Amino acid sequence: MGFFMTTSIFFRTSLLAITVSLVACGGGSDGSSSNDQNTADNSSADNSAAGDQNTDNTDTQIVLSDTSWSAGTDRVLGLGFNGNSDTPEITMMKAAPVTDQDGDVFSIRSVTYPATELSEIKNIDNLTDRRHFQDMDVISHNNESYVVACQDGSDTTGYTSAVSLHIFKASDTTKVVEVDLVDGGVEARECSGISAEFTQGTNEAMGVTVYYAGDTMTTSGSPLYRYPRIMKVELTIDTTVDVDATDAVVMDSLTTVVRGDINDHIPGVTGFGDHVYYAQYDDSEGTNNLGYANSASSPATVRTVDWSANDPFVTGVAQEMLVKDMFLVPGEASTDFDHIYMVSDSAASGIVVAGYRRDMNLKQAMTLSSDTSVQNCSDVVTGVSDQGIGQKLWCHDATDSGKIIEVYSPVHPSE
Repeated sequence: MGFFMTTSIFFRTSLLAITVSLVACGGGSDGSSSNDQNTADNSSADNSAAGDQNTDNTDTQIVLSDTSWSAGTDRVLGLGFNGNSDTPEITMMKAAPVTDQDGDVFSIRSVTYPATELSEIKNIDNLTDRRHFQDMDVISHNNESYVVACQDGSDTTGYTSAVSLHIFKASDTTKVVEVDLVDGGVEARECSGISAEFTQGTNEAMGVTVYYAGDTMTTSGSPLYRYPRIMKVELTIDTTVDVDATDAVVMDSLTTVVRGDINDHIPGVTGFGDHVYYAQYDDSEGTNNLGYANSASSPATVRTVDWSANDPFVTGVAQEMLVKDMFLVPGEASTDFDHIYMVSDSAASGIVVAGYRRDMNLKQAMTLSSDTSVQNCSDVVTGVSDQGIGQKLWCHDATDSGKIIEVYSPVHPSE
């Protein structure tokens, strides 16, 4: 990826329905999930983008189009939200394979209401690089959006490499910093999903937390082991300078929050602050688990929110559920339930919702929402997270590939 400036950093110890016609984004999984930011000095994103205009008529279906979408080729990888419900900025990542080259072409596209056409803000052509991008999230500070994209590592002998986070400002995508996820004798290798947010600090030193879900490899000792993990990445970003400036982005710590067994699979993650939720398939038990961890303690406090041998997306079928993306709406008070939303692929559309009340360890089971407005959601999901449930979510339309629909975060069926 030498066509743009990069800086490699190693750890210093060793979501009425709006449809959005998307361009190629893929993978997803877990795709990426993006959280509305909760820092005190965040404000709504600039909405001066040009293009076809929509109206405030909530009965009108609004289409945000990506005229470059190629059906059957492009795939949705990640979806991000910034701003507010009235003037949201929607950013997506898509991918498409290219004949006779090693890697895919990745496109990051963005639009701010009332404009309706997604425009490319960055193109990454992995001409000779087989390491795919798998997920993307968007975080913001002082009305500036930062894209965080997760690229796989490599297990190829002689060419091993760790997962890297590519971070750049949406306003200046030519300047990029790469953060390699290496923690001593453990390297992240295969990215299933990420969840990122600004936390607190000053303009010159803003804290960022990124939760990583995916496979890791031990790189010391014998034999070497591959485990799925939830890892917590803590960064400090100087928002007053270019991201590729010296020490503009520093990785302060990389720690394991949860480690699964060798044959387990952790396909999705979503979190805020020290709280993280994740999907895990327990191979030895044959169960689909929704887990919670409080990463503030060491070791982390880990609890099971729900488990099921059956796939929550497919009634009565005992199989591993395919979680493509996750999104979290925290309770507005400490005595409220957090609502966790999960989407699968287009063959198993809809939103599975679960609830968890952290103060009393109360649980609401993973259940496919009966809300018909969300029945076509698949692949990716993002939305407004800081105003409780019932706010806007965006997801990919399983019935019309390449479009994003705007819905509202549903309540749990038990409520």
